Amino acid sequence: MKVFIDTGVWFGYLVRGDQHHPEAAKVILNLEEQGALLVTSELVLSETYTLLMRKLGVRAALKFLNIIETQVEAKFTEITWVNWAIIKDAGLILDKFSDHQITFTDATSAAILKNTGIPAMATFDRHFRLLGIPCIP
Repeated sequence: MKVFIDTGVWFGYLVRGDQHHPEAAKVILNLEEQGALLVTSELVLSETYTLLMRKLGVRAALKFLNIIETQVEAKFTEITWVNWAIIKDAGLILDKFSDHQITFTDATSAAILKNTGIPAMATFDRHFRLLGIPCIP
């Protein structure tokens, strides 16, 4: 089983002081126990790195990249790269839901799920439910 991981879950999992930490940690650990493959994009990695850097500093952000590298090497996490087809589909999503201020990164994440058949996303972002994406938690 594959599950796409959004920025809020990465951040909540890594930052013990975050309001979503207990739930994010539970989600990631449960997915690991189930043998799920965590999928994310380079845009989500960029967003997470930037959020960590701004909130906790460069060291915390670099530690995140090291964790991702370890998970990719262990085949627990996979990076999906945004290509032109994803960007085109993201544009359609942004146009259709233009009254909801969905970010470009979120639209590309939704397009990745559509294009790859990944069945669910781990996220705390309400926009994905609006887009009809099955969400965990």
